[in-house]
Amino acid sequence: MYVTLLGTGAGIPQPDRAQSSLLIRDEHLLLIDCGAGALFRLGELGLSPLEIETVLLTHLHLDHVADLLPLAKARYLLGRPWLSVFGPAGTEQLVRSLQSLYPYLHSIRLEVTEIEAGCRFELCGFSVQSASAVHSVPALCYRIEGSSILTCSGDTEPNADVSELAAGSDLLVHECSFPDGFDVTNHTTPAALGRLVRDVGEILLTHFYPQCRGLEDEMARTVEQLSGIRTRAGRDLMRIPLRSE
Repeated sequence: MYVTLLGTGAGIPQPDRAQSSLLIRDEHLLLIDCGAGALFRLGELGLSPLEIETVLLTHLHLDHVADLLPLAKARYLLGRPWLSVFGPAGTEQLVRSLQSLYPYLHSIRLEVTEIEAGCRFELCGFSVQSASAVHSVPALCYRIEGSSILTCSGDTEPNADVSELAAGSDLLVHECSFPDGFDVTNHTTPAALGRLVRDVGEILLTHFYPQCRGLEDEMARTVEQLSGIRTRAGRDLMRIPLRSE
């Protein structure tokens, strides 16, 4: 099982960080979030849009969904006019609103499933469990079990539900949007994360705002020192193999 970070940035453009997206590969592929630049990163990996049949959304902010319709359109142009989309409440309205802007794309079949916190379901060969994140809009975090276990926080304030969901995971991909010292809501800083997380194999930080530039490794060290868990700062196209004992 492999995780590839497609986008590790946020809503403000940065030259080396696309917006939020990560790809999980086991027997199947699953894309989590699809911010601006995700489609380009897939191309850099040599992957066709036809290989991405399902997208799982943590929440509906633009930096997590901007490439969703472009992905569906690319599949349409390549002869497969359908895509499955899973996400929190509001996903159906978002998808239909986007599609309505482009009448020539009405023939694309966008299959939408809305998810609540506390759900367990099967998706692309993975067992998925959801929990609530703490953000400015309805948001979910996900525990994804295949041959290994990954938990993805999405955007969230420090949240015990995320930590509990992640317990026993091989990898926790957690947002860390700002360095310590910033007065932050809706997001997480290193010290808060390091004091919260326990019982995971490794932590990978993502969703960096420009204020983090040049401080990412220091932020990772803070999380590692406080949590006692190996922690790394994510970068676009970083590929992490997961191996459960």
